[in-house]
Amino acid sequence: MQILIVDDHQLFIDGIRHIIETLDSEVVILEATSADGAMQHLDTDQELDLILLDLRMPGLNGRAVLQHRRIHDESVPIVIISGEDDLPTIKSLIDAGVVGFIPKSYSGQNLLDALRSILNGEIHIPETIRKQLLRLPGNPASQQHRSDCGAGPFITRRQHDVLKLIANGHSNKQISSELFLTENTVKAHVSALLRALGASNRTECVSIARSKGLIV
Repeated sequence: MQILIVDDHQLFIDGIRHIIETLDSEVVILEATSADGAMQHLDTDQELDLILLDLRMPGLNGRAVLQHRRIHDESVPIVIISGEDDLPTIKSLIDAGVVGFIPKSYSGQNLLDALRSILNGEIHIPETIRKQLLRLPGNPASQQHRSDCGAGPFITRRQHDVLKLIANGHSNKQISSELFLTENTVKAHVSALLRALGASNRTECVSIARSKGLIV
């Protein structure tokens, strides 16, 4: 597993590296102290399982990384680690497809818990922020309300295949084998389903999908 950490403070990168190394014995940590450096990594053919990205950096900011072609072509999962507290900004990042938002005030254990859920295909947003986002118009977490008003969520045929297997209790690895997809692709589909249904985890995703008649 390869994780790229992008932050303009080397001390912060070193601290995150120390924490993440307890996540997996075979994890490989790559680093960049600027958006330009991050895009140099993305320009190579090295596989990336996750990118931890700070928003505010000198020069090009973190949003420039979100626009890189590989992020869109390969659905490379991105988690924002930031001190940002502006709700419209956080909402725009979620709308752009990031799979997690982790405040820099998190403890090491909270960070590890968040990363484990994200690597399992879930979207991580702190509960306090989720509740505030619910009050914003157009927020993905309020899909339930919009669907009740007649605008149901759109999911692709492949996402529907993944959804049915999730409902049957399959893990990402099992889904990967069943549908002949890479695990990274499965994780990207799971994250897309969570966003489309306004769910925060697989159980909630299945429950909402059943309530909308997407699966039986």
